[in-house]
Amino acid sequence: MARQQRLELRLPPHYHYGDWVRHGGVEAACARLALWLIEGGNLWLTSTDIAGKTHLLHALAAEHPALGVVAADDELPAPQQVQQWLERLSPFPWWAVDLPAGPMPRPKGIALFHLFERAREQHRPLLLAWRGDAATLPPELSSRLATMLRAEMAPPQSDGDLRAVLRSAAALRQWQLPDEAIDLLLRQLPRQLPELLAALDHLDRSSMEERQRPARLLQQLNRQIELWREE
Repeated sequence: MARQQRLELRLPPHYHYGDWVRHGGVEAACARLALWLIEGGNLWLTSTDIAGKTHLLHALAAEHPALGVVAADDELPAPQQVQQWLERLSPFPWWAVDLPAGPMPRPKGIALFHLFERAREQHRPLLLAWRGDAATLPPELSSRLATMLRAEMAPPQSDGDLRAVLRSAAALRQWQLPDEAIDLLLRQLPRQLPELLAALDHLDRSSMEERQRPARLLQQLNRQIELWREE
């Protein structure tokens, strides 16, 4: 059987709709997104925790040629960020911006406010994908978010959904985990998506450093845990 080789080359993730795991926690948000792609308007896509907003948004953009998606560039001040967003979004009738979770830096908040203004002037539907507290934003921006329709996603809860998400997350890293390795993660770690995804990130880094397959490292880790428990 051919061994899975670990190359020290980090390829950009490819978000495919076929890799998206549509579980119960995202059904309402997916239905709201489907309506937005027909009716337009402004929509705030958020979540209580890590739930796959970026994956879903980029997968939708791959399926819908009318949807343009942009992300934040931390190196750009507000005016240049707005200009970059507008240049990339101008060919598309539907606009979406995907921002990192957590507190929004003031330059990005200013840029987002001006993007709202340009979208209103050009009659472009606008979607914001962001997990954060709108009350921490400048009043002119928080008031905009308060008037937006809101679609909230929830992380997966069942073991079956968690397994499917872990398979998809591993595939985005261009490697595969056997079912035994995924079951090991679910046994040894809290059944919470943030902890499980953090473990995959650690496993990915360790496999690069050790030049071993992720599944092999997991087997070694499991043996070590069993020895600790016997002591």
